[in-house]
Amino acid sequence: MSVKSTLWHVVPEPIRRRIDDRLARFNSWREGRPFWGGTLLILAGIVIGYVPLQFATELAVIGGAQSVIGLIFAVLVFLDGVFVLARPEVSTIFGVIGIALSILSIIGALGGLFVGMLLGIAGGNLCIAWQDPDPNRSSSGSTSSMGGSSNEDVQFSWQGDQ
Repeated sequence: MSVKSTLWHVVPEPIRRRIDDRLARFNSWREGRPFWGGTLLILAGIVIGYVPLQFATELAVIGGAQSVIGLIFAVLVFLDGVFVLARPEVSTIFGVIGIALSILSIIGALGGLFVGMLLGIAGGNLCIAWQDPDPNRSSSGSTSSMGGSSNEDVQFSWQGDQ
């Protein structure tokens, strides 16, 4: 018997039901958005911001404009991950912005010693690749401003004739 199942039977029934209910609500919330892409972008923003914060006190005496730029990129990558989780219908745009900001973070923060940059690139790619599991759901981001047709009606040259 595993440790989890042993400990799970010790927890009183009302608490188990409450935990199961909250886990079910979290899982249903998570399914409708690019959760791992947004989470990786948030983590990348934290890692990217770590490097300028470590050097901020030393560079403040010298004049550390680079550390300020690194902190700005870190905050923008972090907020990009938050926006992806808040507005999943525009995750492609935020994924591209997250990749660009992660690459540009080399300028002021060495990309979080390249670890934050790689996390940001992976998170941005996951945001770009994410597809809505319920495409029938009406969202404000799925209609075009020109004719009201959905983005799925656009056919690119590499898709061939169908």
